[in-house]
Amino acid sequence: MSTTTMERPVARTAVDEPEPRLRFTGVLRSEWVKLRSVRSSAMTLLGAAVAMLSAGLVFASTRTSGGNGPGPRDLVDPTAISLAGVNIAQLIIGVLGVMIVSSEYSTGMIRSTLTGVPSRLPVLAAKVSVVIGTVFPAMLLTALTAFLGGQAIMGGADLPTAALGDPGVLKAVIGSAAALTGIAVIGVALGSILRSTAGALSTLFGLVFLAPGLGQLLLPTSWRDDVLKFLPSNAGGSFTSVVPPADGLGTTAGVLVFAAWVVVPLIAAAVLLRGRDA
Repeated sequence: MSTTTMERPVARTAVDEPEPRLRFTGVLRSEWVKLRSVRSSAMTLLGAAVAMLSAGLVFASTRTSGGNGPGPRDLVDPTAISLAGVNIAQLIIGVLGVMIVSSEYSTGMIRSTLTGVPSRLPVLAAKVSVVIGTVFPAMLLTALTAFLGGQAIMGGADLPTAALGDPGVLKAVIGSAAALTGIAVIGVALGSILRSTAGALSTLFGLVFLAPGLGQLLLPTSWRDDVLKFLPSNAGGSFTSVVPPADGLGTTAGVLVFAAWVVVPLIAAAVLLRGRDA
């Protein structure tokens, strides 16, 4: 008589189950959902667009008024009039970049974010990617609308106008969107470095708006211009205008200097993100 033996099933251990691989696309999708779900992000982006567009149209309308002395007909760069709102939009768009990171630190959400992504760097890369993918197209559309609207207003008053096909005009329109995107990325880096909304915004405001004015007041005249042209706002002016300022950097040099202002804080943010606790 034969005896049938029942084989006991072997329990599968955790080693048998492959760990789900964390993909950058998943991190990117998560950051995109965060950006869309926070109402203040959309309002800030909209505020930057409205400020830039409104300023350009108002400046163009103002130039159509008559009067004695130097007037609108003496102006040689109608593109700069339409894109005058870039300076205002810089501060608003910088707030968006800072808040994308600093808000997570203020609420403590960053801990769960970094727990889900132990390598950490993909989180920073995803935030930067989301900012670039959101800010650049939005600001490009705004800059283009401001340019076309401003030219239409000035053209209706028989003032000098520019066309997108004119030398340097398309560069200025695209460059304005690129400069605003760069400011937003600098905001992301500062938010990650300082972990404080107030601290990051103060630093960004000082760097972009206060530093040029303070430099004019405090630096010796013998080498003041040589220093100030390397500040981010002045470097950006080389590719956000039709013709770079005579005492500033050329277009290529300005792009490289501005890029350095974006990349260096990002590198510092990446190093600190990897090396310190959340």
